Amino acid sequence: MEQLNFQRICKIDPTQLQENLTYPADEMLITGKPKRISRPLVDFEPSRPGVGFWEAEVGAWKFVYPSNRNEIFHVLEGTFSLESETTPQTEFSKGDTGVIPAGYSGTLRVTEAVRKIYVLLT
Repeated sequence: MEQLNFQRICKIDPTQLQENLTYPADEMLITGKPKRISRPLVDFEPSRPGVGFWEAEVGAWKFVYPSNRNEIFHVLEGTFSLESETTPQTEFSKGDTGVIPAGYSGTLRVTEAVRKIYVLLT
């Protein structure tokens, strides 16, 4: 799904992008039942980066990041943290930029509804 036209300047309205709604699996939930929405601009493939917007409601869940991609993100609003058995809790808020490495396994905890833009790379 290519939703960008690289032949001209264009303004992107994230609310007009295809919305993918998910919830954490019951066995991964820690607190809440947070709704998560992703709106990809360009779907990730091993041969090219993926780009899009992601948001989540307050809650916490365990997750394992795919081993074939890294994520660079920038928080547009809200607050969340990442932590694992080998890394201390790191909090990200509006204006922060961060990385989730391929294969990362840990807990994602949203303390204020969050929205971020992401780039997925191999």
